[in-house]
Amino acid sequence: MNPVHFQPAPPPPWFPMLPPEPPNSSTFWETRNVRDRLRELQDTLNLANAVQKELEILTMIKDGSMDPSVSEFLKYLEDRRIDLETQELLSVEAANALMSKLRAQLEPFRYVADEGIPWEEKSAVARLTNKIKKSKRNNLWRKRKRKRIAELLAKEHEQFDQADREADEWRAREIAKDIASRKVEKMKEIAKLKAKEEKKRLESELELVLMVEKLQELRSMRIQKLKKQ
Repeated sequence: MNPVHFQPAPPPPWFPMLPPEPPNSSTFWETRNVRDRLRELQDTLNLANAVQKELEILTMIKDGSMDPSVSEFLKYLEDRRIDLETQELLSVEAANALMSKLRAQLEPFRYVADEGIPWEEKSAVARLTNKIKKSKRNNLWRKRKRKRIAELLAKEHEQFDQADREADEWRAREIAKDIASRKVEKMKEIAKLKAKEEKKRLESELELVLMVEKLQELRSMRIQKLKKQ
């Protein structure tokens, strides 16, 4: 595939060549500074990966690849009126600048493994390492403490729920006992009323029987009296 050439645009500024990092003081190993340096290093690595992809696409163009990424890249160059040779030169310069910057950014961390590093530097690194380990231990301890508290709260809630269930069951039993007791008392009252009514009925029947017997006795006496007359 023959690349299309355009009038090159002014090359964009790339990272300048940086001198090696001088030996660090103990302030370099402060947590905030190390975090900022690592973030800058990550940004540089991301840019280096992007430039590496550009170089790979440029190689694919030279090899005549028909990959969709090649077409998109050529369209990008065409829109910005940059020819292929200029872009290749810019990408190579950018890669070299990024490599220099990476070396400069990694230089301070090289002192950690260097035998000639002053003991102050090693002491600062050791303090930072201990601080990180202590922070991890504290985080782990807090995590375990939160877990224990959560387990205790869950157990406490379970105990409360169990107590509530037992209280509900006790109330249900007491209510059932009360209902049964009231039912028994009511049945006793009904039985007493029935017994009383039955007694009254028997007494009435007995009075009636006695009355009949009395009438029969009077009748017999009258009959005998009439016979004597």
